[in-house]
Amino acid sequence: SNTMNSLRYLNRVLTVLAILLTVNIYVQLTGTAAGSAVSTANVAHARGDTPKGVGSTAAREQAQLEELRSLNRAVAQLNTTLTNGSVRVGVDNFPAQGD
Repeated sequence: SNTMNSLRYLNRVLTVLAILLTVNIYVQLTGTAAGSAVSTANVAHARGDTPKGVGSTAAREQAQLEELRSLNRAVAQLNTTLTNGSVRVGVDNFPAQGD
């Protein structure tokens, strides 16, 4: 009886899966309104993001260039500080051999 119930359950699950796969194939082949609704939702979401266009791209790139220039100046200053001898490194507590 338990085996029979398991088989009935399995048959029902497989039937539901077959129906869902059939509906999926139908939607993909026909391109129904559900597919276009998802497409429209994506477009509406994209319009809600930051403005697109040449002006905003140019401004964003300009800001990125300024940040890169600032980073380059900071790295150059750090490199100068490390190579001009003004930084001294010393070891205060050196572990004994075998530790």
